[in-house]
Amino acid sequence: MTNKFLLLATSTCVLTALVPATQVFGNSEMSLLVSETQQIYRTNMVVPVSEILRKLKGKTQVPIFIPSSIPVSQKLYYQTQAKADSYTIFLEFTPDCRGAGACTLGEIRAQKGGEFSIKIEGVTKTLKNVQLAGGIKGVFHNGCGAYCTANLEWKNRGFMYTVAIRNGSEADLIKIANSAIQAGAR
Repeated sequence: MTNKFLLLATSTCVLTALVPATQVFGNSEMSLLVSETQQIYRTNMVVPVSEILRKLKGKTQVPIFIPSSIPVSQKLYYQTQAKADSYTIFLEFTPDCRGAGACTLGEIRAQKGGEFSIKIEGVTKTLKNVQLAGGIKGVFHNGCGAYCTANLEWKNRGFMYTVAIRNGSEADLIKIANSAIQAGAR
């Protein structure tokens, strides 16, 4: 028999209770909770592409690749930063997050040049090549420090593109990258 433990979370910390979740919820309620949780993670949020493009166009010379959707169930807010040779789109859970703390999901960034991630001793949990849409080679890296961040990188015409998600899965990052690649430069 496997035990599922109850996870309590607030916006600033995560606390794991040492009580099996079935003691808090009955077996039938636990099955319903697990089923509903699995449904939530299958949701895709539509990305406001035209809004993001308005913030980036004319400020960067990097071809802009933006996914059409992000596999999350919560509303996201998008902040941007652009330079001639790079751009970053911050994915945040609150409108005034400023890229810090528990309110940050991750980011999509691009830069002229750049090198693929390499194994970092004591940090890297996973580093492997993956196949993306259009036969593009990508590199998936999952590393942990204060928290775990999964990155998926790929190159296109001398530019490095990266999707980084806190506690992200390889499958979700591949979906995001493929969505951006299939949409093409915008």
